[in-house]
Amino acid sequence: MEGIYFFLTLCSFLNLASSHQAVKHLSMSDLAPYDSPHGPEQIHISYGNIPSEMTIMWSTSNSSEFASSVVLYGLAPKNYSLEAKGKFVLFTEGNPDGLKYIHRVVLQGLIPGMKYSYRVQSGSNISDGFEFTAKRDDEDWSPQFLVYGDMGRIGGAPSLKRLIMEARSGHNTAALHVGDFAYDLQTDGGLNGDAFMNRIQDMAAWIPYMTCVGNHEIPFNFSHYRYRFSMPQLQWPTEIDRMWYSFDVARAHFIAYSSEVYFTNGSIQGQLEWLTNDLKKANQPENRAKRPWIIAFGHRPMYCSNIDRDDCTTLHSVVRHSLEPLFFQYGVDIIIEAHEHSYERLWPVFNDIVTAHNYSNPKAPVHLISGAAGCNEAYGICVSPMLGPRGPWSAFREWFPGNAGYGKLWIENSTHVYWEQIEAYDGSVTDSIWIKQEHHGPFKPLDPWL
Repeated sequence: MEGIYFFLTLCSFLNLASSHQAVKHLSMSDLAPYDSPHGPEQIHISYGNIPSEMTIMWSTSNSSEFASSVVLYGLAPKNYSLEAKGKFVLFTEGNPDGLKYIHRVVLQGLIPGMKYSYRVQSGSNISDGFEFTAKRDDEDWSPQFLVYGDMGRIGGAPSLKRLIMEARSGHNTAALHVGDFAYDLQTDGGLNGDAFMNRIQDMAAWIPYMTCVGNHEIPFNFSHYRYRFSMPQLQWPTEIDRMWYSFDVARAHFIAYSSEVYFTNGSIQGQLEWLTNDLKKANQPENRAKRPWIIAFGHRPMYCSNIDRDDCTTLHSVVRHSLEPLFFQYGVDIIIEAHEHSYERLWPVFNDIVTAHNYSNPKAPVHLISGAAGCNEAYGICVSPMLGPRGPWSAFREWFPGNAGYGKLWIENSTHVYWEQIEAYDGSVTDSIWIKQEHHGPFKPLDPWL
């Protein structure tokens, strides 16, 4: 109890940690070596509000020697001549045993498309060096994304090994983690979350790690998700009734939404209003012309062929009945989901009706379920997805015991997107498709004879 009271007395002091970014020039002689096991760790990055920003986050123990948040950075390679300051917060809710200080610095004024080196510093403790590429602010390029959900600290090891290689290869722009982290972030008083965040550092410190919330983040009012991650357009720590956002990359507009508002006391109406406004803006002629692809990602699927009694297995899916009409109305091209610990690709579908058995100018959204990154729920293993008969909208499904994998999404140009699912153990491609859309925009009402 004394420790808890001690943490509470720090609150007024923590409020002094400024969120204002200051920049100054440093020489290499100013850099002290990293020398503390409780110093900066769990380093990861995410996009800022505009292309010239990048958000850097890390954790330390709650010692006064770590009560500062600084990033040393510069144009690569190994240039740390600039300094940017940020803020840290005390994280205790559902985190009695994990590291208590979470740090956040937003780098500003970056040159789009340029590669930067950086190190993070708390007190005199400085991390190893990492690199990232600032987001380009034009549309005429072809980004590639790593996509997956449901990755555990233990079960996700095969996928993570390849994801790290992918991130370090220089060929991938960002990662989309579609809910369910670590199994769970709050397990063992937060120690499991710390271990997971350290494991993904070799990926997430090099490319933007973009997230959405899943059902395993629900405990303690989503506190581990809201504190550990910072996404564009959102306050930090993230407000519990605002865990949705959007961002643009090249020719694509990405929307991250929360499926969990339908299974908690979340703000269903608040999210629907935000989604409607965001989709209206994305469909303004000048915006849809610049970024014709609209890609949404959220944790729980609207359709699935498994028989595990999840929401997606019923015709009365609350997620589908709420979101599918909106996404159809505003022409969302692709919906990426997870939650089911298997991989499934759907034909273009709306209201349980398949519009075509191909992906040439789809007349409804294409759903891609990639929740097989490697969970560990029961006794350190992944719960079987309990495969059932495939629905008429199911084009391809894959799962077998011990299987793990992830997806890759390539936005080639304004009319073509390539998707593939990768087998984690050997890197083989288990499924792939091209989606061609020459008529982006709101979908038209379906023909009655479909």
